[in-house]
Amino acid sequence: MSGVITFFLVLLLLFLAVVIIALLFLVLRVRRIGHIVGTFECWMRPDTSSGWVSGMARFGSRELQWFRLVGFYVGPQFTMLREGMKVSNPISRQEGVVEVIISSGDSRAHLAMRSEWYNGLVSWVESGPPRPREQY
Repeated sequence: MSGVITFFLVLLLLFLAVVIIALLFLVLRVRRIGHIVGTFECWMRPDTSSGWVSGMARFGSRELQWFRLVGFYVGPQFTMLREGMKVSNPISRQEGVVEVIISSGDSRAHLAMRSEWYNGLVSWVESGPPRPREQY
């Protein structure tokens, strides 16, 4: 009987260790993403029939990257090229939160964010990196 109790106690301790390691990984992942310059909190959905997913977006030099807030995947779950990106006019959803549709080529997504981040997104899209000078 003592062997069965010891087995279940070891199993329980292993389970708790796995849970603690997973939670620690998630917290460190969110902190790492959130401390990069140009990162802001936003929600995303691919279309109007889907639900909103909480995450963080980051302005890269050539693309907008979106990371799911809770998840074990380290890289971005969604990226969209800056070149040719179009941002719709904002639709006010709640006090201080707006929804926009971004598109680039065949990619399209709905983002909800605080209004000050909308201004940053539009500025980032419009400023774009310098392009090579055309030869005449």
